[in-house]
Amino acid sequence: MPFHDQVLLAPGSNRYKGNLHSHTTNSDGLLTPAESVAAFRERGYDFLCLSEHDLYTDLSGEFDDEGFVILPGLEASAYLYADETETVRLRCHHMHGILGTDEMVAAAERRFSHLERLEPLRFHGSWDGEAVAERLAAELAARGCAVTYNHPIWSRVEPDDFCGAKGYFALEIFNYDTVNESGTGYDVTYWDLMLRRGRRVLGFASDDNHNEGLFDDAFGGWVTVCAPELTRDAVVRALLAGDFYSSSGPEICGWGVRDGVAWVECSPCERVNFVAGGPVNAGGTVIAPEGELLERAEFRLRGGETYLRVECVDAHGRTAWSNPAFADEA
Repeated sequence: MPFHDQVLLAPGSNRYKGNLHSHTTNSDGLLTPAESVAAFRERGYDFLCLSEHDLYTDLSGEFDDEGFVILPGLEASAYLYADETETVRLRCHHMHGILGTDEMVAAAERRFSHLERLEPLRFHGSWDGEAVAERLAAELAARGCAVTYNHPIWSRVEPDDFCGAKGYFALEIFNYDTVNESGTGYDVTYWDLMLRRGRRVLGFASDDNHNEGLFDDAFGGWVTVCAPELTRDAVVRALLAGDFYSSSGPEICGWGVRDGVAWVECSPCERVNFVAGGPVNAGGTVIAPEGELLERAEFRLRGGETYLRVECVDAHGRTAWSNPAFADEA
């Protein structure tokens, strides 16, 4: 099926920069919530999710104003231990519950309250990883939350632990903390595996900052959403709709498909990857001539692509990732 003509991340739309994965002294971070908010605001961020481990916080009343929004939420956990001593963690699920749209909140069976703890699920020796992931996602959704799946490489999970699990809308494809901690922060391979299997999951980049000073873990991964206004509801709607891109450096100004040609406009980059699903050798890469940089790249589709996403890579290897577009969606 050929791709329909479409424009994504349309130029001229309001854009807001935010971090969806952040820790403070309310869990295992070094900065207080006030210090963290001040630091991100100083660096030009418009919104922030304080996603404490197994602890829901809603500090929107304290920090929201016309120029900044808190996304209430938590990072929920499930652990597989080697045995009942719980001294060795073999695998884990870390999943965000981010307070959803107004409609999601209104339909919630029971909302989290500020500083409410959600005890981790614990298993010993073996588990049905996919069933556990779905159970955790369902619990967060029942509380009115939009759900993401975080850092699978770091978590040591296998594809059958989470790739087919239902209930989360986005996969953390870049985690700045775990990139610098142990080289386990790039998860695009799992993302493409899921997309090739027909799972229409979005991708996001984040910091997972703890600010402990052991290594750089802040301001290195973020999302930029296209939304009509800076409110929690508008930002979450844009996230759920895929109206955002992720980045560790470059900007994506806009991209799309016209007359069978995929195109992207971006900040100066050395290469652009048009990553596609479909038969072997689908997709392609455009590399800037030596001594030059790309601000626009085009790639003629061959036909048969099932999905398409764009990666813009700058001279330092920093990357911006679009969300996928699908051939059967106008």
